[in-house]
Amino acid sequence: MSSLDEVRRIVHDVPRGQVITYGEIAALIQTSPRHAGRLVSQLGDGSPWWRVVYSDGSPATCHNGAAPSMLAHEAIPMCGDRVDIRRARAHRPKA
Repeated sequence: MSSLDEVRRIVHDVPRGQVITYGEIAALIQTSPRHAGRLVSQLGDGSPWWRVVYSDGSPATCHNGAAPSMLAHEAIPMCGDRVDIRRARAHRPKA
């Protein structure tokens, strides 16, 4: 399975209304958060890429900045312009 396929599966496993961080994905596939971010940016519209956030809760910047509206659409808990990580973090998906 390629790293992109692994990331796709992990992101698909994040429940609606919850998020995972780039660092958590990186740990699951044993790579750097930066590389995980590159892989997430390659996910198509069929994957809920907006559920991946930075460790401080900042939304993804890929896909033309559409993440904040997608997060709001799912009623993901926010604190200002960032996701409230403590309330929105998904249980870690299985690797």
